[in-house]
Amino acid sequence: MAPHKLLSILRRQAITAVIILALLVILPLGVPNVRSRLVSAISSPTAAWLLDYEDDSPRDKTQPTGQDGALKKIVTAPVRFVARLFRGKEEGKDRNLAIKQPNSKRAGGVTVIPTTRINHGLGTEAGANPNDAALAAATTAERAAAASFDQGVEFHEKGRLDAAIEKFVAAAALRPNYAEAYNMLAVCYDEKSQYHLAQEEYKKAIRVESVNARYLNNLGYSYYLAGDNRNAVKWYKKALKLTPDDRRLHNNLGLAYGRKGEYAQALQHFTIAVGETGAHLNLGYVYSQQGRYEEAIKHYEVALRAQPQSLPALSNLAQLYERVGRVREAALLSEQFKKLSVSAQQQSAEQK
Repeated sequence: MAPHKLLSILRRQAITAVIILALLVILPLGVPNVRSRLVSAISSPTAAWLLDYEDDSPRDKTQPTGQDGALKKIVTAPVRFVARLFRGKEEGKDRNLAIKQPNSKRAGGVTVIPTTRINHGLGTEAGANPNDAALAAATTAERAAAASFDQGVEFHEKGRLDAAIEKFVAAAALRPNYAEAYNMLAVCYDEKSQYHLAQEEYKKAIRVESVNARYLNNLGYSYYLAGDNRNAVKWYKKALKLTPDDRRLHNNLGLAYGRKGEYAQALQHFTIAVGETGAHLNLGYVYSQQGRYEEAIKHYEVALRAQPQSLPALSNLAQLYERVGRVREAALLSEQFKKLSVSAQQQSAEQK
C-alpha cells in the first residue's frame, strides 16, 4: 500500500475517534438534568464528594496497577465518567451522593450524632411544670400550719397557754402571712400579762391584714390592759373607722376615755354602745374604780331611777352606800336586791 494511502486511512480513523469521543462528552451535556449536575459539581467546593459515589460493587482482584492502571484510567476516563453519571439514576434511589452519606474516611473521621436539647432539669414529660414542686411544698406547709393552729386553739380553750403559744408560733413560722396565728398568739400573751409581746404580735397581724377591725380592737384592748390609755384610744378609733356601728368598740372606747378622765366622751360612746341607762352604769363603774365614789353614786342613782329593778344598779349602789357610811340605805337596797334575785332565778327555772 502506498504511503500516502496509509496516511489517509490513519487520518480518517483518527478523525473518527475524535468525533466519537466528542460525542460521548457533548451528547450527555444536552440532557438538562445531567448538565445541571455537572455544573453544580464543578462550581461546588466539595466537588470531589459530589463526583464520588459509594460503590458497593465487587472489585476485580486482577485490576491493573502502576503505569498500566494509570494508562487505562486515562484512556477510559470519558467513558467511565459518563457511565457513572447515568448509573446512579439507573440503580435506584438507594444510591445516594456521598454528601448525603459521607464516608467517614474521606470526611476526616467525622461522625454525625443526633443531638437532644434539654430545656430544664425536670424532664421532658408532657405537662411538666417547674412550679409544681414549689406549689406542692407551699400547700404542704399551709396544711401543717393549719393543723398546728387548730392544736393551739384547743390548748388555749383548756387554759394551757404555754402549749398554745408553742403551736401558734409554729403555725406562724410555717406560714408567715398567717394573721390569725399572730392574733391568737397575742391573745395568749395578754392573758399571761405579757402585754409588750402581745402588742408586737397584734401588729404583725395588722401588717398582714391592715383593714381587720378585730385586730385593731384587740391591740387597743392590750394597751388598755397595760394602762396605756392614750394608745388604747388611738387603736380603738382606727378600728371604728372601719366598723363605725360596732357597739363593742364604742364601749371599749368609752372605758378608755373614762380612764383618761374625759368623761363626756366616755358617756357619749357608752350611750351608743349600751343605751342611756347602761351608759350611767358604766360611767359609775369608771368613777368607782378611780375611787371617786360620790360621782359613781350619782350615776348609779340615775340608772336605778330609769330601771328600778336593775340588779347591777342595786348591787353596786348598795356597796357604795355602805362604803361611804350610808348603812341604812345600803341595807334597804341589799334586801331589795335579794328579793329580785330570787324572783329572777325562779323565772329562769320555770322557763327551763
